[in-house]
Amino acid sequence: MVEWQNRPLENLYPIVYLDCLVVKVKQDGSIISKSVVLALAINLEGKKELLGLWIAENESAKF
Repeated sequence: MVEWQNRPLENLYPIVYLDCLVVKVKQDGSIISKSVVLALAINLEGKKELLGLWIAENESAKF
């Protein structure tokens, strides 16, 4: 995971898409909702790449 997080990114992505998935997780014996924010992109070769993902308490979290 650390290697993936530290990989070099392209200089340009013509398309970048941000999305948020709300998932249920068990935390301290309770089921709660967490948001998984995804940054997806298409590079100049047309390949899809996951640029990053973050876990937050809600959809409106700031990064």
